[in-house]
Amino acid sequence: MKLTFVSGTGTDVGKTYVTAQLALSLARRGVRAGVYKPVASGCIGTDTNSSERISSDADQLTAALQRPVDPDLICPQRFLAPLAPDEAARQEGRRVDPDLLFEGAKRWATECEHLLVEGAGGLFSPIADELLNLDLFLKLRTDPEFETELVLVAPNRLGVIHETLATVRAAIAQSAAIDRIYLTATQPQSDQSGQTNAAQLRHWLPEQKIVTVDWNGTVE
Repeated sequence: MKLTFVSGTGTDVGKTYVTAQLALSLARRGVRAGVYKPVASGCIGTDTNSSERISSDADQLTAALQRPVDPDLICPQRFLAPLAPDEAARQEGRRVDPDLLFEGAKRWATECEHLLVEGAGGLFSPIADELLNLDLFLKLRTDPEFETELVLVAPNRLGVIHETLATVRAAIAQSAAIDRIYLTATQPQSDQSGQTNAAQLRHWLPEQKIVTVDWNGTVE
């Protein structure tokens, strides 16, 4: 099964939008897609029933599938506080289940042809007590069931050149090459750097495929 791990240079960079657009693109090509958010924080709901908590990211991913799917299949671990997932869980007297992060992806094996996995936060953000998003990707990559690729979402705004270069180089140092970079418009109007960021990134990362994504634009 093909698995695309969608990570970012940080939080609120457009990962969910890109992941949803990729799911829609697969559907247009007749590919049965799956979407998986291993863990989410900042959810809406009660302290007592985590199964009824709502993740806005997971809801957007579900809508992109255009078919009914069990919410626990899409996002099995949901926490309330808008913090890193490990800390959000800790504030509830709980912990992120590291095994479920991995096993949750494997549950999609009979449900789709191509699984899109959206990490929480940036590539080097913590998602469990001893795990970063990158660690989860590296573990998924070792499973022969998955044909993996790693893509990076970066916001087309001032500062993105440093953030992207730092993330790409740090990933390479951990033997995790980035397959594509999506440079996304996170607001209707970008700052002045939005006109030159793509060219700058192509200059500094000549071997990378960089895809620009307009505000409300499609992703293929």
